[in-house]
Amino acid sequence: MFVALSSDLYFLFVDPAETPGWMLAVIAQYRTRLALAIFLFLAILAALRVRPTRLDPGVPYRSLLLRDGALAATVVAVMVGITLFLTTALQATVLAGAARDYADEAAPKIVSYVNEVRTEIRQSRKERGASPERVRDLPPPAKVSAVETTLQPPTLRDLGRSMANFVLRAVLLGTAGGLVGVLRGRPGSADNEKPRGAPRRE
Repeated sequence: MFVALSSDLYFLFVDPAETPGWMLAVIAQYRTRLALAIFLFLAILAALRVRPTRLDPGVPYRSLLLRDGALAATVVAVMVGITLFLTTALQATVLAGAARDYADEAAPKIVSYVNEVRTEIRQSRKERGASPERVRDLPPPAKVSAVETTLQPPTLRDLGRSMANFVLRAVLLGTAGGLVGVLRGRPGSADNEKPRGAPRRE
């Protein structure tokens, strides 16, 4: 939940005036991908740590590992999804002003850094004697208005998209957890052995 909160409400903890432009650019570009990678890691970790405690007669232990791995990862996805839904609602309402202020201050510094890097790359290619086509083969200069648009807070209409992402994330993480359960239950794996003395249903 801390990762979900920090990935969506980062603008409350980052001061654009005191943060270098390159760091603001990294946050804007990679925070979502990094958060998803962490969510996937937590789901896999949950699937690795879970161990069936209730054994059903006639059900292979490998199937129980698959079921419980998928369930553990889905629980992680549900907790993350609820947190992100609430943070989206907060950004669209009470925190919208703070998000806009962040966008207004961060966008010029991000654009300045990106365009500076673009100029350095172009100059470096010229010095190495690259062809004119290669020198001109660069993205167009960044614009403050475009960056501000990407940093603007979501609206209430985006809550529907948040719910759709919730479902997709649950499917993704649940599938990953199930795959971990399958791997744990493969022949020869230590996790494939039923725990001794486990309770059985009569």
